[in-house]
Amino acid sequence: MKSGHGAIAASIVIIALYFGLPRVLPSSIDYRGEKIKLSRFYYSYEDYKDDPDNIDPSETARVQRMVTEAHIAHSFKSRKEAVEAVGTVTFPGYGSGGFGDDWQHSSVTGFVVEIPRANASRYFVFRVNNGSYELVDDFVDSSMPAISHIEEKDGSLIYSTDGKSQTLVRTIVKK
Repeated sequence: MKSGHGAIAASIVIIALYFGLPRVLPSSIDYRGEKIKLSRFYYSYEDYKDDPDNIDPSETARVQRMVTEAHIAHSFKSRKEAVEAVGTVTFPGYGSGGFGDDWQHSSVTGFVVEIPRANASRYFVFRVNNGSYELVDDFVDSSMPAISHIEEKDGSLIYSTDGKSQTLVRTIVKK
């Protein structure tokens, strides 16, 4: 009979730890050298990544500001360096990627970074010249979700989305 009580007690302790421990364990993530409070403790990165409410609400504005204001250099020796720099802006678990018609044959190529809980994205556009990448546009936009094409024409960058006639035109500013 005593072994039955021990098994029940052990089960209760395990259940209490499973549900209670996450409340006292650290629930934060590092981003650009700062700790960001999460809404709860996550047992796995997949659980964190799949939760749309993963960032503590008190941190939302700070995270959005950090993503939109993060600095990167204006020139890079290779595509790999440019991709790595943009990657440092991406908040863990949120989306990023490249866009453009044909980065291997076009003079410009772009990258997009999701801004958590903002329904907006940050865009980085580079002019490619002999394998080096120069930042020519860096902006936040929510008016055109899923920009997929970019064209340089007459000192402007023309952004568009597959299947839609809407465009976003931005003048290239010399830096």
